[in-house]
Amino acid sequence: MKYNKIMIAILIMSFMITITACGKKTETDDPQDQPTIEIEVEKIEEAVSYEGLAINPLTGLWIDEEAAERRPVAVMINNIKVALPQSGISEADIMYETLAEGNITRLVAVFQDFDTKKIGPVRSTRHYYLNLAFDHDAIFVHHGGSPQAFEAIKNLKPANLNSLSGLETIMAWRDPVRSKQRGMYEHSLYTSAEGIMKAWNNVGYREEKREDLQPKFNFSEEEWVPQGEKAEVVTVPFSNDYISEFQYDAATQQYKRYQFGKPHIDENNNQQLETKNVIIQFADIRVIAGDAEGRRDIQLIGSGKGLYISNGMATPITWSKGAYNTATQFKDASGNPLKINKGKTWVCIFPNNREIELK
Repeated sequence: MKYNKIMIAILIMSFMITITACGKKTETDDPQDQPTIEIEVEKIEEAVSYEGLAINPLTGLWIDEEAAERRPVAVMINNIKVALPQSGISEADIMYETLAEGNITRLVAVFQDFDTKKIGPVRSTRHYYLNLAFDHDAIFVHHGGSPQAFEAIKNLKPANLNSLSGLETIMAWRDPVRSKQRGMYEHSLYTSAEGIMKAWNNVGYREEKREDLQPKFNFSEEEWVPQGEKAEVVTVPFSNDYISEFQYDAATQQYKRYQFGKPHIDENNNQQLETKNVIIQFADIRVIAGDAEGRRDIQLIGSGKGLYISNGMATPITWSKGAYNTATQFKDASGNPLKINKGKTWVCIFPNNREIELK
């Protein structure tokens, strides 16, 4: 139909030019008096096919349909300084960071569609990290855990893959270089997408996602800038040594991540970690009374305040989680469900009696 309109317009123009050429020009002829023929050429837009694709519930972006319908995977990642650089975490859709004992932080990397060849180093879990896997109905991958974590696993029965439970030869391996270095054996365990899938099939956990689980994130169809305080540099001081920093790159509209005063690099691709969104979730974080190792408890079931940060700005939000097997929900300052920009998200779960810094 679009081509027919163009051809008709061209024929009309040709016909009018022929008539004009055959007519005898007089002294009174004025070019401005001649009829003007405008040809409207419609843009022929190439149709985009989304066949075989579906929306990634973790980022709001299109991915393979089969992967989008599958349960995500959450991997417990070592973040102690001597264990750097990590591998594979740049491919995660969501990253969580919060305190463990000893004033260090650990990470939980959540993947939806991935074929990562090396992920880690994988480390032991604490009981509160399980809530992050439950938020997405994710298969939780870890290497051991604290007494409180094993008690929670016993009672809550999460879909977890513990490489210490006879699955290590199926899903994980020791890096041959790291494992031989002094003091690095405990920081040398890695897994992969293929290994996780093999262990998952071996255990027989459900593959399809819970249909009754409300999504944790709601994505905006239109890119937007939060209204509030400027946040081109976000500094999150978990402790004196563990300070997370996010610097906004206006050219890419992404936040570049730094820690220990340096770019946070993924060893797999030698690229700096980037994220579209940063969420600060303020929570009650306390050392467990009488725990010889100084382990912590983090109240993630309940409610609290937070910040949503994107496109160089920050705005106040609130969060709530009614039970361990429900997803945390975020709302804006007006009490409406928070809509975040499409892309990756980094969530910092931070003590509610301390402050972060925005510039």
